[in-house]
Amino acid sequence: MRSMLDLLAYAQSSSSQINATYTIIGYFVFFLIIILLSLPGFQQKMYIYFVARDIENGLLKLENFSKNAKKKTVELLKKNGAVNADELTEKFAEWFTIDPVNVEPTDIISRMRLLIRTSEDKIKQLIMLSLPNLDPVTRSKIEVSAEIVNALNMIYKVIRHYLILGKKLQSYFILVQLQSIVPMLVKMAEAYEKAQDVFLKGIPVGDSLGPLVASRFLVNISEKWSPSREMIAGETEFEGRRLIVLKAEGPMATVGTPGEAVENVVNKLGGKVSRIITVDAAAKLEGEQTGSIAEGTGVAMGDPGPEKIAIERVAVKYNIPIDALIVKMSMEEAITEMPKEVYEAADKVVEMVKQLIRQRTQPGDTVILVGVGNTVGVAQ
Repeated sequence: MRSMLDLLAYAQSSSSQINATYTIIGYFVFFLIIILLSLPGFQQKMYIYFVARDIENGLLKLENFSKNAKKKTVELLKKNGAVNADELTEKFAEWFTIDPVNVEPTDIISRMRLLIRTSEDKIKQLIMLSLPNLDPVTRSKIEVSAEIVNALNMIYKVIRHYLILGKKLQSYFILVQLQSIVPMLVKMAEAYEKAQDVFLKGIPVGDSLGPLVASRFLVNISEKWSPSREMIAGETEFEGRRLIVLKAEGPMATVGTPGEAVENVVNKLGGKVSRIITVDAAAKLEGEQTGSIAEGTGVAMGDPGPEKIAIERVAVKYNIPIDALIVKMSMEEAITEMPKEVYEAADKVVEMVKQLIRQRTQPGDTVILVGVGNTVGVAQ
């Protein structure tokens, strides 16, 4: 009995000693952290570490999006018989176009148009060299896929550049600014990846709203012509008015050259046009409803400059009023499968176009309607 009591006493004593040891270690660690936090630069290094980890997580997602887009492009090229699919995809990923000099703005639009067209032609040439017998619709899908690969690759490389630079310079301010925009870029990249699948299937996207509206008028027109590169035009009569409808040539995945088309048509008519109506998708603000419609003045067109200014210049030359009808949607909705709300809005826009023509023109007038946007999956 005596030995049992001694054993219990010894166990309690050992337990107390272990608890005391843990307490001392806890106090030591606590004071060590306090001391480290008081050291110059330690807090900043900790901030840099955690911010960099957050950015690296976003960068990993961007890298995966880029790799997946390249993989899909390679598969598409191989499916159509390309023997240099990997090499061609890398060329697409690293392709770039240098902006024209803007310090001297004289004729900057013509220079920009030249560079954009040259870049587009070069991409087409690269594809056709590998796949000479490719049909126009499949070629346009590869072109869009190439653009997506290029965009995702560029986003990934730029974020990686500033992450490495921030860590190298131990700059908390570079990293915290980068951290604030990475979530938006990841969301954008995710939308691009989804868009690639949609374009490869040939499904109309939100941005196809303008061509869809134009196709409602063109469908009953038997004779059509091409007023400019990758554009289709048709002429019909609407309540005594001469209505000329323009859209990109579908169902290819292209936006065409609507500015040049309008310019050519107006000049051919000698400027005898009473009104130009443009219809396009537009980015909505947070809180606005997808599919909501707005009316305004000006050229409804998301263009770097050459196509939009072509319409503005010819309109000024002949004093032609320009009307704009837009259907609002998010960036993701614009480049992915057309939402039901946008599709339903197309019928409302068609009626608004008709009402606008009735109210602002007279019988005998000539009106040009332009359906602006990517016409993937939308025929004429």
